[in-house]
Amino acid sequence: MNSRTILILILSVLLGCVFISSAVAQQDGYPRYTPERVERKTEAGDDGKLKWAKYEAEKCRGCSGTGKTKCKACERLFDEAGCPDCKRKEKREIVCRTCIGDGSLPDPLKKVHCPGCSGAAFLLCTVCNGGGKIRVDKAKRLSACPACRGDGAFPCKGCGGKRHVSGAALKPSLATADDTKKIKRALDVTEKMLKELGRFQPKGGDKGRKEAKALAKILKSGAKTHPAFKGLEKQVGKYMGKIFAGKQFVGAAEHESLAMERLKASAEYYLKMQKRMLELTLKRVEANAKIAAENGGK
Repeated sequence: MNSRTILILILSVLLGCVFISSAVAQQDGYPRYTPERVERKTEAGDDGKLKWAKYEAEKCRGCSGTGKTKCKACERLFDEAGCPDCKRKEKREIVCRTCIGDGSLPDPLKKVHCPGCSGAAFLLCTVCNGGGKIRVDKAKRLSACPACRGDGAFPCKGCGGKRHVSGAALKPSLATADDTKKIKRALDVTEKMLKELGRFQPKGGDKGRKEAKALAKILKSGAKTHPAFKGLEKQVGKYMGKIFAGKQFVGAAEHESLAMERLKASAEYYLKMQKRMLELTLKRVEANAKIAAENGGK
């Protein structure tokens, strides 16, 4: 067995045989797959170089392949309130957040949860917790939420309701990228954004508006590398502007900080998934460079 064959076998193991990872709960309470443990199968092509293998979709653990799951939002709402997710339908089912309704895990090279809504297709109104109604003082009747006007949520402009977006802007695509410098540059941008989001700890209240602008600035900074963030800067401003309409209510600061924390969590999940795929892409490209060197640059 020559050194080139050994290298291919080692890299195939390192890059993973299947797209498997453990599920963890996101801000909305629904499980997502751990980005750092995601793998993507590779195989040797006719020229001996590594290429992505045909994607073998794994059955979603969140919904057992049905694409549907039970709504968690209803559990925390008044009986008289509405629900932006299941609409209070008889079965109280919603599109599975783990697989975005596919029933199996999407190919991470082509499809990833929206960094704006994390697959919900909407941004939850944290003033009314999604119910669209609130109880003012000791009033017997519920009143329409002043923030969302009774809707309980706001449509996500990041994905336009599709729940998913494409990955990093590498030409011709993330799946076929072979330029080491461009991949490393995209990784640098991604890691910088993750560090900035890690330092972002919103408190709401008097500093709420300033914090919202800071969050919007972070998201805008990576829009060139990650087109999915285009427009999210404005979405943050409009969304938080609505949430600030509930300043007169008890717990307003908590409502504001929660809204920003949810936005932060969605962006972080997307970026961590992209970081992982960029790392795997870089390993594949670097392995192929070594193989080419052994073959005299071919």
